[in-house]
Amino acid sequence: MGKCGVEDGELVIAACSGGVDSMCLVNALLQGEAKFEVAHVNFKLRGEDSEADSKLVRDWCDENGVVCHVRHLPADEEAKRKGDGIQDAARRLRYGWFEDLRVERGATCVAVAHHIKDQTETLLIQLLRGVDPSSLGGMSARNGEVVRPFLSWSQEEVEEWVELDKVPFREDLSNQSPKYLRNRIRNEVLPLFESIRPGSTNHIAEWATRLRYQADAVENSMSDAYRDIVKYYDSGLDNSSNKGSEICRINLKALGESVWGNQVMDRLLAQRKWPLGSREQALLLTRASIGAEVSFEDDSLVREREHLILRKVEIESENSDDNAPCNIVNEKGTFQNLSWFCEIENLDSPPPTDPSILWLDFYAIEHPITWRTWENGDKLEPNGMEGTVNVSDLLTQWKVPHLSRSSARVLQDARGNILWVFAEGEKGKGEVWSRISRKTTLTNSAKRLIFEVKV
Repeated sequence: MGKCGVEDGELVIAACSGGVDSMCLVNALLQGEAKFEVAHVNFKLRGEDSEADSKLVRDWCDENGVVCHVRHLPADEEAKRKGDGIQDAARRLRYGWFEDLRVERGATCVAVAHHIKDQTETLLIQLLRGVDPSSLGGMSARNGEVVRPFLSWSQEEVEEWVELDKVPFREDLSNQSPKYLRNRIRNEVLPLFESIRPGSTNHIAEWATRLRYQADAVENSMSDAYRDIVKYYDSGLDNSSNKGSEICRINLKALGESVWGNQVMDRLLAQRKWPLGSREQALLLTRASIGAEVSFEDDSLVREREHLILRKVEIESENSDDNAPCNIVNEKGTFQNLSWFCEIENLDSPPPTDPSILWLDFYAIEHPITWRTWENGDKLEPNGMEGTVNVSDLLTQWKVPHLSRSSARVLQDARGNILWVFAEGEKGKGEVWSRISRKTTLTNSAKRLIFEVKV
């Protein structure tokens, strides 16, 4: 166990199904005078055979004075709930329980009986599934709290030891069933490889070990690049104006400069279950125009000037409060982050330069006035300029982030004239833009109407 990083005297939880490999493992721990306890899962999928497996493990532990933990786990129910195969469900359940038991008993690790053939089968399965290349390294002697002391052993060596020490075991007949991918590789593919080139099983396992070393090196480099490229959303910021929950940002400059850029982005989306086709479309966003978007389920990736924003889209009602217009008919009031009131003093003072504040001549306005989100086709007659300008063009000139553009608002009088255009950038950054109409020129009137947007 020393090669797995386990010191003498440390408690080990040994996973034991009752099959030849796991019975060899518990026998080896017993012969090596290791401190260990046995964990056995009965999935009750094979009727009397499942009960016989449990009895064998219990009896061996009783005869040898070893603590035995047995747990029934409903793999069939888990498979239906998650919509995956029974073997994947069983694996997920048993490793979850092994870890819980390890923590409960204060054990150092969980020992499993994987050997060379298991390593070969795992590599071939990963190749067939088309997984991330970093997953092709197969299993390692220690992965977190799981150790594999037999990983350099052949199945023949395991069986010879069991026979030599007359260790009891039971054969799981489901291991012969062709409906499971691993069984077909074990019973059909590997014998074919051995017939073509003897020793193939060991050679493929050796490749898995070499790939593991390379995968570790690649993982370290990719981790450094990942930190430079991907910045996860700071929960301390309010991004409510983005119409969704921001997950992270992908820095386009760092993405383009890194040799791992595309792999980092591909892994990020693969972890969120994006299919290959959608991930390939997402990579095209690096050369797309601002505002371009690729979505998968409720994830959305949007192109901004300097980064891509990955967010979880929230479904909104067309009549949501955020988009609602406000008809201003009273001389004082508030609506969302807008407030207004009238003033009849200090009428000779100059207007403020703060872009979030607007002064209007109360009597020069065609009432009522409306505060609403901007729409395509809205035009402003800018103060100090001739002609009109599209509100959309103003937002472009101000470089308002694409995800913030939809929250830009206009103040409109009763004749439909746009008096004020207001936009803010990302919440928490204090970016504000506004432009007034030349129709808002102040006079020395007896009343001033003051608007202010809290940002």
